[in-house]
Amino acid sequence: MQWIRDSGIVMHQRLATVSLALLTLTLTGPVCAGSTIHDLSLLTPAQFLQLSTDLSAVVTDPPMGSAAPLGLAGFQISLYGRDTRLAHANAWSIASGGSSISNVPAAGLRLSKGLPFGFDVGGFYMTAPDTHIRIYGGDIRYALIQGGALSPSLGIRASYARLTGVNQLSFDTKSLDLTLSQELGPFTPFAAWGRVWTQSNPSASTGLSNESFSHNEFVLGLATTLALFEIDLEAARIAGNYAYSVSLGLSF
Repeated sequence: MQWIRDSGIVMHQRLATVSLALLTLTLTGPVCAGSTIHDLSLLTPAQFLQLSTDLSAVVTDPPMGSAAPLGLAGFQISLYGRDTRLAHANAWSIASGGSSISNVPAAGLRLSKGLPFGFDVGGFYMTAPDTHIRIYGGDIRYALIQGGALSPSLGIRASYARLTGVNQLSFDTKSLDLTLSQELGPFTPFAAWGRVWTQSNPSASTGLSNESFSHNEFVLGLATTLALFEIDLEAARIAGNYAYSVSLGLSF
């Protein structure tokens, strides 16, 4: 059985290396200059809705990691990166003054704390390099089923995220989702489905109307633990946009 243990160690090391590389690329990767949203008044109402839909995918905070609770003494701090592929890049290009952009990388910090009775609470802050976009928010989770090696875990989560840094826009999302996960040795695959509600309110000077809409989110991911570190890899589809995330967390 020694070769199985050795193979598991090697796989953990490779996954850690890949995760750190992806996180570094997200944090430092190139972004087209001038991708900041400057003037929403350049958009038609249809283009503003398209931009709002893409922003919903950028701002929404999808679930990451196992549905199992942290426990009363549990605490986790995570550094994470995300790359969102834009479904309506033309609308973003117009609002940013003609720059060519196809994706929005972002990086952030997350804090999570376990509470009694299967509850967890968390908060996060995220920024998109080369833009004025800043995002903050928080969530609360509850473990409906606290599984283990022989049974899955099922959790429900409510989340709120707010965008700042775009002078002509007040923007936030609220989401409710279910996460299912199952421990398989050192690895924990997870999947989530949820609903996101978006409120996008441009300033009166733009001549645009408020947009309020909702859409589904789907998430697939894999979590693993290496010593005190938890590594999460995730792919999500939100409002027709694909987002890819990597997280490196330290648990206490």
